[in-house]
Amino acid sequence: MGTDKRQEDHKVDKKNWLEWLVFGISLIVLLVIFGYLVYQTANYSYKDPEVYAKGVPAPSELAPNRYKVTVYNKGGTTAEEVIVEFTLYSQGQEPEVSELTIPFSPKESEREGWIIFRNSPANADSVIARIVSYKKP
Repeated sequence: MGTDKRQEDHKVDKKNWLEWLVFGISLIVLLVIFGYLVYQTANYSYKDPEVYAKGVPAPSELAPNRYKVTVYNKGGTTAEEVIVEFTLYSQGQEPEVSELTIPFSPKESEREGWIIFRNSPANADSVIARIVSYKKP
C-alpha cells in the first residue's frame, strides 16, 4: 500500500489536447507581441513636433465673432504649451490679435479650442493663424 501511494505521487500528469492548445496559442501571442516591440524599437526614429493650426468661423448666439481653432501635431513627439495666435488684418492694418494656449498636444493628434474676437472677422480682409511657440516635454 505504501509503494502504490509513492507511485501515484511520482506519476506524471498527462496534458490533454485543450491544455496544449491553450499553451500554444498563448506562446504565439507572446512571441508576436515581443516581436512587435523589438521591431518598433529597431525602427524608431526621433521626429520633432510638427504643429500647425486652422481656424473656421463658428458663430453662436452669444458669441457672433467666435472662431473654432484646431491645432494639429503631425510630428513624432509631444508638444506642450502650444500658443496659437490669430490676427485680423483689415486694409493692411492689424486691428486685433487673439491667442489660444493648448496645454498638451500628443504626437499624431488634433486639439480643439475657440477664440472670440471683439471685432467681426467678416469685416476683415484676412485672418492669419500662426503657432507662436511650444515646448517639448
